[in-house]
Amino acid sequence: MLDADNPNTGLTILRASRLEALLKPFQTLLEATQPESLLAPQTVIAAHPGMRQWLVGELARQVGPGRIVANLDVCLTSTWLDAVSTRMLGQRAVSLTHYRRVHLRWSVHALLDQARAHGITDARVLNYLDAAGDADQAELRRFQLADRLAQVYSQYLIYRPDWLDAWERGVFRYATAHSQQTALTELESRCLAPLWRALFQQLGEHRGRLMHTLAEALAHHATELPPLHVFGLSHLPPIELAVLRQYARRAPVFLYVPDPCREYWGGLHRSQGEGRWRAASPDWAGYRTREAEVCADPNALDTTTHSHPLLALWGRMGQHFFAALADGEVREDTRHWQDEHDTAPANRLERVQHSLRRLDPALMAEDPSAATGAHDASLRVHACHTRLRELEVLRDALLDAIDRDAVKPWNIVVMAPDIHAYAPLIPAVFGQAGSPRERLLPYHLADVPLLRSHRLLTTFTALLTIGQSRITAPQVVDLLGVPELRRALSLNDDDAEILIEWLRASGVAWGLDGEHKTHFALPPTPDCSFDWAMDRFFAGYTVADAEDEPTALILPDGAAALPMLGIQGPAVSAIGSLDRLLQTMRDWMHLAQSECSASLWAAELRQRVDAMFQIDDNDAEAKAALDILHRALAALALEPAGNGHDPLLRMPVVRAVIQEQLAASAERQSFLPGGITFCGMVPQRAIPFDVVCVLGLDEGSFPRRIADGGIDLMARLPRVGDRDVVLDDRYLFLETLMSARKRLHLSYIGQGVRDGKPRNPATPLAELLAELDYHAGLAVDAEAGARPWWVKHPLQPFDPRYFDGQNPALFSYSSTLLGIQSPQRTPAPRLRDAAMPAPLDTPEVVPMAALTAYFKQPARALLRERLHISLDGVDADARLPEDEPLESISPLHAVARTVFLQHVLPQQCADPDWRWDRSPPDWVRHGGIMPVGRSGMALWQAQAAAVAALCERALASARFDARSQHGAAVVAIDLVLPAVEPALPTLRISGSVHAVYPLKGHDEGVQLVLALPDPRDTKTSLKSPADLDFASLVPCFLDWLALRLQQTQAVPVRCTILAQAEPDMASRINAWDQDFCAAPEPVRAIARADLQARLRALVAFWQAGLSGANFYYPKTAWKAWQAHNPQQNANDEYPVVMDLAALGRAIAATWAGGEFHTGERDYGAGFARVLEGTLDFGDSEGDPDHAMLTSLLEAAQHLQELILLPPNLPSAATEGTP
Repeated sequence: MLDADNPNTGLTILRASRLEALLKPFQTLLEATQPESLLAPQTVIAAHPGMRQWLVGELARQVGPGRIVANLDVCLTSTWLDAVSTRMLGQRAVSLTHYRRVHLRWSVHALLDQARAHGITDARVLNYLDAAGDADQAELRRFQLADRLAQVYSQYLIYRPDWLDAWERGVFRYATAHSQQTALTELESRCLAPLWRALFQQLGEHRGRLMHTLAEALAHHATELPPLHVFGLSHLPPIELAVLRQYARRAPVFLYVPDPCREYWGGLHRSQGEGRWRAASPDWAGYRTREAEVCADPNALDTTTHSHPLLALWGRMGQHFFAALADGEVREDTRHWQDEHDTAPANRLERVQHSLRRLDPALMAEDPSAATGAHDASLRVHACHTRLRELEVLRDALLDAIDRDAVKPWNIVVMAPDIHAYAPLIPAVFGQAGSPRERLLPYHLADVPLLRSHRLLTTFTALLTIGQSRITAPQVVDLLGVPELRRALSLNDDDAEILIEWLRASGVAWGLDGEHKTHFALPPTPDCSFDWAMDRFFAGYTVADAEDEPTALILPDGAAALPMLGIQGPAVSAIGSLDRLLQTMRDWMHLAQSECSASLWAAELRQRVDAMFQIDDNDAEAKAALDILHRALAALALEPAGNGHDPLLRMPVVRAVIQEQLAASAERQSFLPGGITFCGMVPQRAIPFDVVCVLGLDEGSFPRRIADGGIDLMARLPRVGDRDVVLDDRYLFLETLMSARKRLHLSYIGQGVRDGKPRNPATPLAELLAELDYHAGLAVDAEAGARPWWVKHPLQPFDPRYFDGQNPALFSYSSTLLGIQSPQRTPAPRLRDAAMPAPLDTPEVVPMAALTAYFKQPARALLRERLHISLDGVDADARLPEDEPLESISPLHAVARTVFLQHVLPQQCADPDWRWDRSPPDWVRHGGIMPVGRSGMALWQAQAAAVAALCERALASARFDARSQHGAAVVAIDLVLPAVEPALPTLRISGSVHAVYPLKGHDEGVQLVLALPDPRDTKTSLKSPADLDFASLVPCFLDWLALRLQQTQAVPVRCTILAQAEPDMASRINAWDQDFCAAPEPVRAIARADLQARLRALVAFWQAGLSGANFYYPKTAWKAWQAHNPQQNANDEYPVVMDLAALGRAIAATWAGGEFHTGERDYGAGFARVLEGTLDFGDSEGDPDHAMLTSLLEAAQHLQELILLPPNLPSAATEGTP
C-alpha cells in the first residue's frame, strides 16, 4: 500500500448538490495537475455524451473570451477503460466486438439451433422454441430469445463476472446455490450456465475477466500514472469502481460528484477533514446489511421510517453509489461550501430542493391558501387531456418564463419518457426544428430516430411487412405519394393524381388478386382486388367509352371485367406504372416467404432498394436517409459476420433486425447545439438548466419497465450496486428535480379526453404530489383548486378561463385565441369567429355547380372554397376504401335512382309492354358496389323494390312518353340577368342542368326530374315529402329556375319529384308554370322578372354564406322553419308558434344528434363541427341572446319564401323583389 500521506496519489471526492458548483474546483484542479509536457492532454471522464458537451461549453464560459480550453481528452468511462487496458494489457477490456450484443446474439442464435446438443434442457426454454406455429414464427422466436439472452449476458459481463467465471469452470449451480426456487435453479443449470460455457469456448476472453486482470495489473503497477478527473458520475459498476480505486493508488483521481443531500443518507459521513485517509465506516456496514436484506426481500424496504421519504423512494441507486465510495480508501471527501449555508428558499422549487439537500422534509411546508402560492410558477404540475394539449400548455409556460424570468431558450430542456410520441406533434405547436422563423422559441430534437421522420425509411419498413399485409388501396396510394418511388416508376405528379382518381372510381379495396385473399382465410374472389381493377382499366381502354352504360367483358379465365369509363388520354401510361408497382409488390410478397442467408438478404434488399427509389441529387435529406438504409442493410450481414456466422434467415427476423437498426439511427443533431432542447428522458441526462420540463409523466409510463421474459437471474437475485431500469428512472427523476434552477414544469395526461375523468400520474410524480399535500396539511380528497402547484387545464386552448385572469396558472400568449374570447362577443369555440374570409365579390360568371354545392353542404363549401381547409383525411366519402362492400350498398352510388333513370325508365318508355326482370345491371353486379353472394343479392332486392316504386310513380304522373327512351338530356345553362340598378349589375350564371326529360303532351315542353327512392322504407321504398329539406329542395329549385329563365318561349318547364307524394314546392312550381304558359306576354315579363329577382337573391345568399355572414344548415334550418310555422307543417308536429328558447330545444336533436342518431353538426367529415365547434343554437351559454338561432331561422324563412312560388302570377301591381 502506498503511503497515506503521499500527496500525488489517492481518490479525492468533491460533492455538490448543484452540478455547476463543481466547475470552479474542477477548473482549479485541472490547472494544478497540468502535465509537464505542453502536448500531453489531460484526461477527463464525463458521465455521458450530454455531460461531455455541457462540461466543455461551461469551461469555455468560465475562462472567458480571452482564453481557450484546449488539450483536454474528455471521454466516457468505457473509452478510458479501453485506453488503460490497452496500455497495461495490450488489448481493450470493454469494447470487445464479439461480445457486443449485436454480435453476441448471433452466436447464441447459432447455438440455439441445436439447443439440446449444447446442454440446454430447461423445459420452459425448449417449449418456447418448439411451440412455434410455423417456420416464420419459429425463426422469430429463436432470434428473440437469442437477443434477450445476449442482453442478459451483456449485463452479467458487467455486474456478475463471478457467475460467468463459475459457469466457465463447469459449476452450473453457483448463482442459485442457496436458492430454494426450482425454476431459478433449472434456469441456471439447464440453460444459462451451459449456454454461456459454450459461448466462452467459442469466443474466448471477455470483459469480466479482463477487467479483473486490469485491476490486478494496476495493483502491481510500480510507477505513477497521469492524474484523472471524473465528472458527473452517479453510478459505476463495482468492477469499474475497483479499477478506478486501483488507478488511484498510482495517480491522483478527482471524483466530482453531484450529491443531492449534504447529510448522511446511506452509509455516508460528511468530510472528516482534508488530507486524511478514510476507512469503511460502521454506518456503511450497517447500511450494506440492510440493503442486502432488501435485495433478498423487496418487501423489507420501509420508506416511511426514512429521514426523507422522497430520497428513500427515488435515491436508492445514488445511495448505493455513495455508500460504495465510502467502502474504501478516500484521501479527501469535501462538500461545496454552498451546500453548508442554510439560505432561505424563495419559492416552491427551492423549498423542495432545500428539503432534499438538508434532509429535512418539513422545509416543503407551504400554506396553500396564501395568495403567493397561485403565482409561484417555480414548480407546477399540469394535468392535461392529450399530448397536444401538453405541448400547447408548455409553449405558454415557456413564453412566460422568458417574459418574466428572462430565461434564454438555450437554457431550457424539455424531456419525456417517450419523446417519440411527441415528435410528430412538436412542429404543430413550435414550428419546424432549427427554423430561423422560430425566433421566440427556437428548438431542436435529440434522441428521435430518423425512421420516424423520413418517407424513404417508413416506405421501406412498410414493404418489409408486405407478406403480412392485406395491401389496401390507401396503402398503394401512399406508395404512389412517395416522390422517389414515382420517379423510379416514370410517373409524373399530374398522372399520379389522375391514376389515384381512377383507383377511387374503380372500387378497388384490397388484395393483389383472389389468391392473395386466401392467405387471410377468405374465398378466392377477385372482386375489389387490384387485379380486378387492372382488368377494369384495360377493358375501359379497349372499349374507349363506346357505351354510356358499359357491358362487362368476359375474360379468357371466365371472369367478368366491367370497363372503366374515361380511361383515355396521355395519363393512360400511368396504368403501366401502376402495373410495375403491383408486380414489385408481388415480388416482395414472394420474397417474404423465402429463406436465405443473411449476406444474400443484404445483397438482395440493397438491389431492390436501389431499383425502387430514385433520389433527387439535390435532396440532401433523402440522400442521408438512403445512406442510413444502405448501412442498415449492410448491418444485416455484418452483425453475424462479426462472430463468423452467416445464418439462414426468414423475413420476420430480417424485418426485426433492420427495424432495430433504423430505430437506432438518431437524427444528426447534438444534445446541446443551441435553442430549446427536446430530448428523451435518458439516465444521467440531467444537467442544470434554468427551466426543466418533463412531459408524459402518465401512469405506467415512468419508471419504465422492461420485461425480461423470466430468464434474467440478476433481476431475481439482486445485489447492492446493481443497476436496473426502475432504479435508474427513479434516480433520474431526483436528478431532474435538482437540476432545475428557476422552474420545473411537470405534465401528464391527467384527464380523459372523452369523459374528463381524472387519471393518475406516474408513480414518482404521485409521490411528489403526496408529499406536497402532506406538508401543506391537505387531505387526499381535498378540492383540486386547493393545490396551487397542481393545475387542471381545460380541454381547449381557447377556453375562457385562459383569458379571465381568475387563475394565475391559466393564461395564454395567443392573440388569435384572445380574439375568439373577445368580450364583445359570446365565447364560443368556433372557427367561424377566428377565420372568416372577406365578403365574396360577385364573380364575372357564377357557376351553377358552386351554387348547388353550397346549398347542399354549406360548411363544406365555406371551408374548402374560401378557407382552403380540406378534411379529406377524415372524410369517409373522400377516402379510398380498405374493404369491399360487406353489409350495405353505399348511398353515394345512388343505385336505385341511377338504375331507374338510365335503364328502366328509358326501356319502359320505349316499350310500354316491357317488364323489368329486376336483375342488377353489369355496372352494379361487377362494379364493386354490392357485396358478393347472397347478402349482396338481398341488398339488391331492396334497391330493385325502390326502382319499381319509382317506375310506378313515373307512370302515374303521366308525364313521360316514348321520347324519354333516349334518357335524360343535359342542358347547358348560360344566363345573363340584366342590370336592374347600379346596386344590381348584370349577373351571368353558367353551368348545366341534368335529368331533363321531354314533357308528355308538349312538343317542346320539358320537365326536371328528381327521383327520391328510399330502399330502407320497406313499405313504399320512396322518400316522403316530410323527409326532404333545403339540401334537396333548393338545388332542385335552382335547376328549374335556370331552365325556366333560359327558355324564352311560353313552353312548359315542369318539375317532377318522384316521391311518396308531390312536395308543396313542386306543386306550386307546376301550377305557376301552367299559368305562366297561358298568360299574355306582359304578365310573363313581370313573372320572369320575379324569377330573376329570386335567382339574384339566391346568389346573394350564397355570397353571404361563403363569407360566414349567415347561419345556414339545410336540415336544421328546415326543422326550425317547420317548428316556427306550424300552420304550414303538414305533420302537425308543432301545433303552436314557439318562442326562441322552445325553438332551440325543438331543433337540438336535429343539430346535435342523440343517443341513436347523428346530428347535422357531425354529418360526413364533420365540416359543420369544425366551423361551429360545440355551438348549440339557442343555448344559454353558447348563444345566450339567440342571435345565431335567429340568423338560422331568418335564413330558413328567406329560403322558403324564395323557393315557394305564389299561387298566382305576379301582376304589375304586385311586382317586386322577393
